[in-house]
Amino acid sequence: MEEAAPKVLAHVEEVLQGHQEQLLAHMDSWLQSLEVRLEQGTAQVPRSMPTYNDLPVGHLYSEGSQGKRRPPARLSKAPSMNSYDRARQAHTRVVEESEKIQIQLRESRSKTLHVCQRYAQWIVDSQSCNLFFGFAVVTNSLLLGFHLEWQAVTRDFSSGVSVFTTLHTMYSLLFTVEVCLRLTADGFWKYVWESSDWAWNWLDIFVVLSSWVELASELFHHGQSSTSTNSNLRILRLLRIGKLVRVVRVVRVVKFFRSLRTLVQSLLGTMKALFWAMLLLALIIYIFSILFTDAVIDHVRDLQVEKLNNTELEESFGTLYDSYLTLFRSISNGVTWGEPADALESIPEGTIWVQLFQFYIAFCSFAVLNVMTGVFCNSAIKAAERDHEMLVMSLVQSRRELKDQVATLFHRIDQRGLGQVTIEDFERHFDDDAVIAFFESLEIGAMDAWTLFSSLDMDGDHTISVEEFTERCVKLHGPARSADLYALRHITDKHSEQLYQIEDFQQRCHKRLDQLSRAMLVQHDEDVHENNEEVVKQNWL
Repeated sequence: MEEAAPKVLAHVEEVLQGHQEQLLAHMDSWLQSLEVRLEQGTAQVPRSMPTYNDLPVGHLYSEGSQGKRRPPARLSKAPSMNSYDRARQAHTRVVEESEKIQIQLRESRSKTLHVCQRYAQWIVDSQSCNLFFGFAVVTNSLLLGFHLEWQAVTRDFSSGVSVFTTLHTMYSLLFTVEVCLRLTADGFWKYVWESSDWAWNWLDIFVVLSSWVELASELFHHGQSSTSTNSNLRILRLLRIGKLVRVVRVVRVVKFFRSLRTLVQSLLGTMKALFWAMLLLALIIYIFSILFTDAVIDHVRDLQVEKLNNTELEESFGTLYDSYLTLFRSISNGVTWGEPADALESIPEGTIWVQLFQFYIAFCSFAVLNVMTGVFCNSAIKAAERDHEMLVMSLVQSRRELKDQVATLFHRIDQRGLGQVTIEDFERHFDDDAVIAFFESLEIGAMDAWTLFSSLDMDGDHTISVEEFTERCVKLHGPARSADLYALRHITDKHSEQLYQIEDFQQRCHKRLDQLSRAMLVQHDEDVHENNEEVVKQNWL
C-alpha cells in the first residue's frame, strides 16, 4: 500500500491539471466571443446617437467644418481613451497645476508675511525700540511747548512751511512708522481689539491721524488769515494734547520709570472709588445747600424785598448754585468758611444756622474726607498689587537679589576658590552665626549639616557647586508651597498604588505557590504509593 500511494497522488495531479487546462480554454473562447459581440454591438448603434469614436476629429470641434471623415475605429482588447476624455484630462491637469501655482504663491506670501511679522515683533519687543520712541514722544512734547512759547513771544501765528512744520512732519513720520510696526507685529484684530493695550493703540492711531490732519490743514490754509481759519487751526492744535499722553506709555517698557508707573497704575485704580466718593460728597453738599438756600429765601420773603442788603449772604446763599459752590469751597480751602458762617447770623435764628454750618464743616472735614482718603489709599494699593507686569518685575528683581546673596555666601564657604564645597567645608561653617542667620532668613531649617548638605547636593556627587547651591537655596526658600504639597501628595499616591500592586502580586504568588506545593505533595504521595505497590508486587513474585 505504501508503494501505491505515490502513484495515486500522481494520477490525481494529472487529472486536476487537465481539468484546469480545459477551464482556461473555455474561458479564452468565452472572452473572444464576448469581444466579437461587443464589436458588433458598437457597429449597430444608430446614427441618431453617434459615439465619439465614430465622429471625426473635426466634428468634435466644429460641425460645419469640411474634411474627410475617418472610418470608425474598431475596439481592441484594451480599448484606448477617446479624444474628449483626453481633453477633459488635459483640462483637469491644467487646473490642478494652476491650483498648485496659486497655493505656492499663497504659501510664499504667507511665509513672507510671517517673516515680516516676526521681524516686526522682534523690533517692537526690543528695549532699544521702546527707548527710541519714548525719547521721540518726550522731545515732541518739548517741541510743542517750545513752539507755543515762541508764538506767544513773537506773536507770529503764520501757517505754512517752516522749521516747526518740518519737525512736526518728521515726528509724524516716526509715529506712523511705530504704529505700522506694531500693527504688523500684532495683526489688525489683535492690535485694535484683542491686545491688552488696545486703548493705547487707539490713542496712537488718534495721535497719528490728528498729526497728519493738522499738517494738511496748515499747508492748505497757508496764506489765509481769516478768523474762521485761525479758529479751525486752534481746534486742530488741541489734538496735539494726545501726543503728551503717550509719555505715560513709556513707563510700561522702560525700567527707569518703574516708580512713575506705580503711581499711574494707582491713580487709574482709584477712578472707580473716586466716582462713588464724589457722588456721595455731591449728595451731602446738595442736601445742605437746600437747607441754607431755603432759609435765605424765607428771610427774603419775610422782608418782602427783591435783594438783600447783606451782599455776603446774597452772594453765598442767594441761589442753590451759590450755596453749592460756597459749601464746596468751604471744605476745599477755596474760601474761608468763617465769612459765610458770619453772614448766616443776619437771618432769623441765625445761631442755629451757624451751628448747622459748623457741623457741616466738621462732618465733611473729619469724617467724609478722611474716609475718602482711606478708600483712595486702599484702592491705590490694590491697583498697584494687581499690576501683573509690575509683580513679575518685582519677583524677578527679588529672585536676582536672592541669587546674589546666595552666591556671596557660597564664596564665603568656598575658601579654596575651586567652585566646589565639600561636607567638611560645610560642617566647618555650619555653626557660623552669619551662615545660621542667612539660612534662617531664607526659612531653610535643618537639624544637622549632613541633612542640609544632602538636600543641596542635586547630582549626588557629594560636592556642591555654585549652581547647585544657588538653585537649591532658591527652591528651598520659604515654607512649603501648595504646589510642593500637591507634588508630594501625588508622589505618595503613586507609591501607594505601586505598593498595592506589589501586595496583590505577592498574594497571587503565594496562592500559586500553595497550589504548586499541594500538587507536588499529591504527586509525591502518588509516587510513594506506586513505589510501595511495585515493591509489594516484587516481593509477592
